[in-house]
Amino acid sequence: MAKALRTVSQVTRSTDTAPIEGPLRTALQFFPGLTATLFILPVLLGLLGTWLPAFGYLPSIGADSFSLQPWRNLLDNPGIGKALGISLLSSWGAMLLSLLISCVLLAGCWQSQLLRWLQRSLPLLLAVPHAAFAIGVVALLAPGGWLLRLLSPWATGLAAPPFFSLMNDPNGFGLLLVLTLKELPFVLFMSFIALGQLQVERTLYVCRSLGYADTSSWWRVLMPQLLPRLRLPLYAVLAYGLSVVDIALIAGPNTPPAFAVMLDRMFNHPDITTRLTGSAAATFLLLLTVGSLLLWFFVERLYLYWMSRRASKGHRRDNRFVRSLQVGAGQVTAVTLLIITAGAFVLLLLWSVSFRWSFPDALPDSYSLRFWQRGWQQLSLPIWYTLATGIASALIGLLLVVACLEHEVTRRRCSARNTGPRLFWLIYIPLITPQIAFLFGVQTVLLQVNAWGNLWSLVWIHLVFVIPYLFLSLSGPYRNFDDRYLQQAEILCGSEWRALWRVKWPMLLRPLLAVTALGFAVSVSQYLATLYIGAGRLPSVTTETVAIATGGDRRLIAVFALFQWLLPLIMYSLALLIPWYIFRHRKAMQLS
Repeated sequence: MAKALRTVSQVTRSTDTAPIEGPLRTALQFFPGLTATLFILPVLLGLLGTWLPAFGYLPSIGADSFSLQPWRNLLDNPGIGKALGISLLSSWGAMLLSLLISCVLLAGCWQSQLLRWLQRSLPLLLAVPHAAFAIGVVALLAPGGWLLRLLSPWATGLAAPPFFSLMNDPNGFGLLLVLTLKELPFVLFMSFIALGQLQVERTLYVCRSLGYADTSSWWRVLMPQLLPRLRLPLYAVLAYGLSVVDIALIAGPNTPPAFAVMLDRMFNHPDITTRLTGSAAATFLLLLTVGSLLLWFFVERLYLYWMSRRASKGHRRDNRFVRSLQVGAGQVTAVTLLIITAGAFVLLLLWSVSFRWSFPDALPDSYSLRFWQRGWQQLSLPIWYTLATGIASALIGLLLVVACLEHEVTRRRCSARNTGPRLFWLIYIPLITPQIAFLFGVQTVLLQVNAWGNLWSLVWIHLVFVIPYLFLSLSGPYRNFDDRYLQQAEILCGSEWRALWRVKWPMLLRPLLAVTALGFAVSVSQYLATLYIGAGRLPSVTTETVAIATGGDRRLIAVFALFQWLLPLIMYSLALLIPWYIFRHRKAMQLS
């Protein structure tokens, strides 16, 4: 009884600004610094290891003096201008289109059943690996793709595939389309998280009372509040578009390629001195990314200033045609995104079991499973490496993120106006820094300490990209957990650890498993990190899929892409089935 009373007094004091002190809190205070070190240190070391060779200093090849020759070689490259144009067009276009489409969806379809359905589907859309998605979209929209087969010859009159192709377009429009379709779910996902911090319904109610339509209220009132909260996610989208390699290899042009692909070829050139030019190109890409982010910041500020001036005039024009057009565009976009993703998956299934499929037949002429057998023989070892790396990085990342969030919650760093710790922006550093700009440096550092091609080094570099996604996805459910459950559990259990194990974490089991599956999917999607740190000795499904996607049998390519697609899908299925099985006799827990 006395022990329970002491626990009650501790819980009562915890409701004030002073947090509970104890061995658990003492242990948790070390995790934020440890986690930040784990995903910031490789970026800093990698940038340093890239900047020095960019100025001619690479002692391992005898270059022990600084020089500007790598920059001269870079500027003398005849295809650099075209490559930069392709990268800028695809990255800026994908970022702006995904933002515009997300705004149209939210403004035109808010509180609709279609938008709720799309919101529930976003975790599955985010789990689709980039390479597998690009392969599926290319197979769907290619000249001999399924879309044209379904329309031929009755609608197009074509008996043979046309010569033109949107994919691998020399101007990069195919790359722009694939990047937009892949980044749209991420922007939508982050928009829903940001909208959770705004009083959307109350704002719309006040705007209605002032004579504004809902769509006008979205663009005039809510979007100016939403855009600053999407600044860092949009930075990540823009930086990823500038540095993407796997999607650019599959859907982008070949001669010249995107700038990141050209840079990757420099790093893998047989002439080792060409890597100095590659380091200069990587440094230039980093400067280009920083300049693009600063430019977007000023564009955003200019837009917000223009919207504030426009809103101050008080115009209440409500064009019903424009409103209907916006609602229709939002509905069509949502349906199109779901259809393209599902269609790409179904098409890969058909190609993987087809033996002969001639144009313009809508379905294969004959079927066979021989390509699945060949695929399994070639991917058995990469699958095990993928599973080991993905599960290890997801579980370690989950442990670190949960410890950081628990420390944050217990220290009362989260309040109604402050959604996170002061160093929250550090989470985005690995996302807004071009991967290829620091991975070569990490490779150089690991080579010096004889850790290159090591499995734990690969897990560590995957953690750099897994931790940010885990933190962004779990922070909302974890911060919104009602601490009164934990306070009552501490009274009954008499221990903070028991309260966490028996009450809080079981109640959060569904989001914990969901973000673990997301972390595994992020690990599976890592192409450059596995390619540079694995040293060729640790192949993954992604590296093998991208290698065969640029040239090979279309049926075998489909098998490889499906293996990459199915691994995260299996993890997400387990994340849904495990809570259902555990809580099958508890209806309230199933609905949480």
